[in-house]
Amino acid sequence: MATHKTNRLSMQQVGPIRGADVTFGDLTVIVGPQATGKSIFLQTLKLVLDRDHIHDTFRHHSVAFNGDSGAFLGGYYGKGMAAAWNKDTSQLRWNGKQATLPDLAKPSKGKQRQEKLFFIPAQRVMSLARGVTQNFGQFDYGDPYTLRYFSDTVHDLLQNELGAKGELFPQPGRLNDTLRKPITQHLYGTAKLAVDAKDFTKRLVLNVPGHQEGLPYTAWSAGQREFTPLLLGLYWLCPAGAKTRRDEIEWVVIEEPEMGLHPQGIEAVLLLVLELMKRGYKVVLSTHSPVVLDLVWALQEFKQLGGSEADVRKLLNLPASAYAKELGKTVLQKDYRVYFFSRDNQAHDISGLNPGAEALAEAEWGGLVGFASRAGQVIADVVNRAAAAPAPQRRTDAPTPAKSTP
Repeated sequence: MATHKTNRLSMQQVGPIRGADVTFGDLTVIVGPQATGKSIFLQTLKLVLDRDHIHDTFRHHSVAFNGDSGAFLGGYYGKGMAAAWNKDTSQLRWNGKQATLPDLAKPSKGKQRQEKLFFIPAQRVMSLARGVTQNFGQFDYGDPYTLRYFSDTVHDLLQNELGAKGELFPQPGRLNDTLRKPITQHLYGTAKLAVDAKDFTKRLVLNVPGHQEGLPYTAWSAGQREFTPLLLGLYWLCPAGAKTRRDEIEWVVIEEPEMGLHPQGIEAVLLLVLELMKRGYKVVLSTHSPVVLDLVWALQEFKQLGGSEADVRKLLNLPASAYAKELGKTVLQKDYRVYFFSRDNQAHDISGLNPGAEALAEAEWGGLVGFASRAGQVIADVVNRAAAAPAPQRRTDAPTPAKSTP
């Protein structure tokens, strides 16, 4: 069930972030150009929520920082991030309570050490080297913790829970058929995602009709390579059977869910995002895709104008099944927020997504529809100019064509 508690993360002068004050909804979407601090902000959210679990994980894998906060920050965020915190100017607050990165770089004495936020990173394709899952220790110091931990989770899932099943997608009991059909149609087609255990190594392949052997990972499309680790992460978050979610997990962060995908493939992924919300997770996305904001804008308009679950189903091209109706009702009860991390290194609340807003950041949805809007305006100008121009005069002194001789 959705929680109504307000959660707020504020950061000033941390790395590239001059100022970011974000209040989270049931679905929070973060947009903005590259290198404006989106990933640092999301990684900090996880560090605030999962501080002790992160320290315990490093210790479990024999990674010791010996109280060196700079070494921890480099190991958590990535090399070079120790300089992101300035003791004189940097500020960090979670729900109004002040914190510092050097403090978070050391474990607390608290008893709450369970993971609360599951992070699916933008670099997730690196978790499947040649179709083989990678454990925590196969990465190097300076590789982001979020990548190492996600990869390790997927590795355990495939080696233990899923490895004996052979075929991973489509798989009865994993995701509702309403969710599986768009994935089949737009992402895998007639291919089946499977585990090939030859040569004593569990390797992901695509079984394609007419091929005697599974198609190796390197021969997949870019979209299939990007989507498959995301699918495995969602399998972990959505257990089969009566248990609908990981009880201890409250938050899910997905960086750039659209990577490598056609817009119809993005729609299929967004259905999975709505499924996470239906199961009670708070979801945070970073994205460069206008399709994501199209969905948020439509759902907010439905809420304001009295739209129904039937409108949601029509938007998402879903059948009138009991599951789809329940999904439609659920998402209309959720709270949606959108923030734009701009080139001035400030985060702007553009949750209204009003195309007529005075603020350009909101009107152009953080730059995601700026080019399309500009193209439409320029074309309209050209059409109006062409309509106003005088019609070309027909020449009256043109020579009469000679008649052909029979």
